[in-house]
Amino acid sequence: MGPGPLPVVQPIQFQKAMVFIDGTNLFHRLDAAKLNLNQNLSQLLTAFLGRRQIVRIYLYTIEEHLNKAKTFHGNHITEGIRVVFGEGIPTKDGNIKEKGVDALLVADLIYHAAVKNYDYALVVSTDTDFVKALRRVEDFGCRTGVLAVCSDVPDRLREACDEPKSCSKHQMLQWAVRRT
Repeated sequence: MGPGPLPVVQPIQFQKAMVFIDGTNLFHRLDAAKLNLNQNLSQLLTAFLGRRQIVRIYLYTIEEHLNKAKTFHGNHITEGIRVVFGEGIPTKDGNIKEKGVDALLVADLIYHAAVKNYDYALVVSTDTDFVKALRRVEDFGCRTGVLAVCSDVPDRLREACDEPKSCSKHQMLQWAVRRT
C-alpha cells in the first residue's frame, strides 16, 4: 500500500506577485482616516495577496512625504519594501509638489510585466491615472489587482483590473490604530 493521497496544491501558490504602492496616495488615505499603522506595510499587504509568492514590494513617493509618514507610522513601515523616490519640487506657497512619482510606478509595473518577473501585480492606489498601465500589464499576460485603502475602488480602476479590493477604515484596524 502506497502513501496516502497527496495534498491538493492551489495554483495560486505558484503565482509570483509584485506590489506597487502609490505611497503618497496611501499616506493621504491613512491621514484622512486618522489611522496610524502599527505594523509594516508588507505584513498588511500579504493579507491581500492570498497565498501568492511575493517577489517584491515597491513604494513610490517623495522623501518629504515618507519622512512625514514615518512620524505617524514609525520607521518600521517600510521594512521589506523597496522605496523609490520621485522629486519633491518646492512651490511658491511653501508646499512640496511631487514630480515623476506616478511615472516611476508605471515604468516599473510595465517593465516587470514585460520581462515576466511576476504573474500578478497589485497596485495600491485610488488614482485612476493607472488605468491604461493596468491594461498594458494585462497585454503581457499578467493578472492585476487594485487595493483601495480606506476607500472604495473607483469605477475606472475596478473595470481595468482583474481583482478590485478595498480595505475599509474598520478593516484597517487589524494593522492600525486610531490617531489620538
